[in-house]
Amino acid sequence: MYAFFNLTTMKNICGLDFGTSNTISTVYKDNRTIMVPFEGINKSLPSCVFFPFEEIEKPIYGNLATDTYVNNGYGRYMKSFKRILGTSFFEKGTNLKPGTNIFFHDIIVDYLKYIKNKTEEFTGRETDYVVVGKPVRLSEENNESNSGISQLESILKHVGYKNYSFLEEPIAAAYYHKKRLKDNSLAIVADLGGGTCDFTVVEVNGKKKDLNILSTSGVSLGGTDIDSHFALKAFFPELGYKSPDKFKGLILPDTPFRYASDWNKITTSLYTLKTELLVKKMVNNAKYKEKIIQLQKLINDKNAHSLLDQIEATKIKLSEKSSIAFNSKFMPNSMNLTITKNILENSIENIVSKILNTSNHCCVKAGVKKVAIDYLILTGGTSKMPLIKKLFKETFFNAQLIEKNSMDSVALGLLEKAKKDLDII
Repeated sequence: MYAFFNLTTMKNICGLDFGTSNTISTVYKDNRTIMVPFEGINKSLPSCVFFPFEEIEKPIYGNLATDTYVNNGYGRYMKSFKRILGTSFFEKGTNLKPGTNIFFHDIIVDYLKYIKNKTEEFTGRETDYVVVGKPVRLSEENNESNSGISQLESILKHVGYKNYSFLEEPIAAAYYHKKRLKDNSLAIVADLGGGTCDFTVVEVNGKKKDLNILSTSGVSLGGTDIDSHFALKAFFPELGYKSPDKFKGLILPDTPFRYASDWNKITTSLYTLKTELLVKKMVNNAKYKEKIIQLQKLINDKNAHSLLDQIEATKIKLSEKSSIAFNSKFMPNSMNLTITKNILENSIENIVSKILNTSNHCCVKAGVKKVAIDYLILTGGTSKMPLIKKLFKETFFNAQLIEKNSMDSVALGLLEKAKKDLDII
């Protein structure tokens, strides 16, 4: 899908990887591919925002947003808002503070305007043409006015991009790695991100030195879903998840726990009067009242994002350690909670199985047997989990593993596609 006119006059190009967890902007400057620096020398900007109540019209983005919020900033914090695309929540507003509402469309527009402005400050020129990554699930939708891809188009127009095209994110990673692949070989790209896990099977066309895209598949599961399941299974029992009432031993409602474990539901559903009243009733009915009181305080103090940040950090640490003693001021009754790698892996078994099944489906769509795959290209933060890497290597056991620039290859590949579109060598 394209929205531009005369490509021959366009020289200032960009690749935009708007991610669930982080966003990267790549440019072609002084005959070099460069990732635009944010917050000093960082090559990506976390996809989060903090609205300070005293200056609600001046949102803060990236790591500074998280730091401000965690250090008792008085305001509203949101993270992973890309996942709102293509959902019913996108058309709804959210309450920043009493009397101040904002649409998710406008939250994403303002965030990407910040990215665009920083990019153009770096290049010193307006962006002529941008290739934007999109999850495979958006490609599989109907292109109706309320579809995710139509929503993303509207966002880009409001941001001010005059000329743009879209490219599925795993295909972008394939473009980046193309030079590493032998002629007439087969590769599967697994782009395992925060909000989606997307796949493509490609064949290297030796004559044209280009890629034949044989198939794509995607599933709306990723690192944030892993965080959610990990939180529910390993941590939230300490807050009363799956605990009984004091009357008949019936399990208390799980709705507040599911909201508290989901980056988006924290924003859209947890901090509401309806949830507040439900939790108050749960406190009165709970057999283990002290646990539900901890949950109630977490919600009243609006600290669910902070706790989920700590849980995500624990997940990352377990990539290198077999167990961790977890301590959090948001769970004061559960100090030195032992969390092991086995607990993590058992809690996400179903998610990992669905992700692997999607990769298998991609091969079936391509008419390719897994044993025929020559290269396994892993990209995205979720690909760094030892369990996931191990299972993918076992599934595509004949394939050579490629992981170079696994956090950046989508963004770099988007710029390669922009260069190809404009015949820039």
